[in-house]
Amino acid sequence: MESGKLLKIIDNGITFVVVIVFLLASILIPFHQIFPDTEVVSIKQLGWIISFVFFIDLIFRITLTTSTKLKVSLLNENDFVTYVESYFIFDFIAIIPISIFHNPSLWQLLPLIKLFSVFNRINLIRQSMIKFASFAVVVQFLYWFTQITHWISCGWLKISGIEKGKTVLSNYISSLYWTTTTLTTVGYGDIVPTTNAEKLYASAVMIIGVGFYGYLIGSVVSVITKRDPAHEKFIANLENLSALVKYRNPPKNLVIKIKQYFFYLWKNKLSFDEDNFLKKLPPGLRAELDTFLKQDLIKNLDLFKGASLEFINELAGYLNEIIILPNEFLFHEGDFGQKVFFVIKGELVVLNEHDTHEIARIKSGDLFGEIALFKNKTRIASVKAITFCHLYSLDKASFDKLIPKYPSIAKKIEEKVLERESLVNDYSENEKLV
Repeated sequence: MESGKLLKIIDNGITFVVVIVFLLASILIPFHQIFPDTEVVSIKQLGWIISFVFFIDLIFRITLTTSTKLKVSLLNENDFVTYVESYFIFDFIAIIPISIFHNPSLWQLLPLIKLFSVFNRINLIRQSMIKFASFAVVVQFLYWFTQITHWISCGWLKISGIEKGKTVLSNYISSLYWTTTTLTTVGYGDIVPTTNAEKLYASAVMIIGVGFYGYLIGSVVSVITKRDPAHEKFIANLENLSALVKYRNPPKNLVIKIKQYFFYLWKNKLSFDEDNFLKKLPPGLRAELDTFLKQDLIKNLDLFKGASLEFINELAGYLNEIIILPNEFLFHEGDFGQKVFFVIKGELVVLNEHDTHEIARIKSGDLFGEIALFKNKTRIASVKAITFCHLYSLDKASFDKLIPKYPSIAKKIEEKVLERESLVNDYSENEKLV
């Protein structure tokens, strides 16, 4: 395994451990401040574990940011100076052992200052989880909401005091109940602030609650609407079609065809505008991604099976995507040929000059329209789609530029041309005899 990949795995592992340890610290240390006589775990042992993990993390951060070769950190600092100016101070303070302070003491909350570094780290992890972006948003929200709710609950107990006669669990649940109702802006009013300190604290929590409520609604809406770009585009297309029907009133059968077209794009995940996305990328990245998106489809075409990677990469850059509907003519006999077509999905029929008799069928993995381009002549037959068809087209200029460079491919196309011409000629002869 390459050293860079290994360090990336180590970096991800350390980050994961830091996030989990910080979660435990943020829950147990504030709880210990309120209930010092109730130790869920030994606060001293927990303190040393926290310090050790955060120390390892600090050393690893310094190693990554000072090395000229190991640029694999999840943090967004590019060098040690940037790290020092941003999160170093928080990571450094967080390693101070809380066991050196008397028990309980507010100084024991020092490790929680790593909050800023952890927040940044989680953001970057979420941004790197492209495939599970929606899920990551929800997990991130729950991670912080759990901690903030717990901190506010502990703060309320600190200000309002522990109710005597109740168990630790009952006191905490009551505080958690008040925090939840206040944060969610429900506020039942059965637990009310009485002192000035409690009222000020409650006011601050209400303001935080409004922000959290808005963030929650925004996050949920974002997750729902953006979980499937193809579906989002499908809905937008239907809305635009509805507006067109309302203001322009096109024929009903035409509207049905348009709706079927949008439905086909959505079901086959073709609604996402790849071309528009590719245009946003620099030429090098655009070519590389375009090749990746098309190379598997090109390799599955019968004519190009076994073709060189060089040819496939070059061809991918020239191809344009086309979708045609059932019963739609792609071209008619006598049309001047400007493109050759590759069938990715679907079935088409080749028809005679009157478009009444079937000569042949074209299915997935085949190409057609090559006769007009290869021999520089008009179309010798008509082609109509039987089903929805997903095609790639190659224009004449690109065809003339590309094919002569690859004699083996040119030979295959020439053989296909002769085969097609023979088929059409045989059909024409049979028609004359009849």
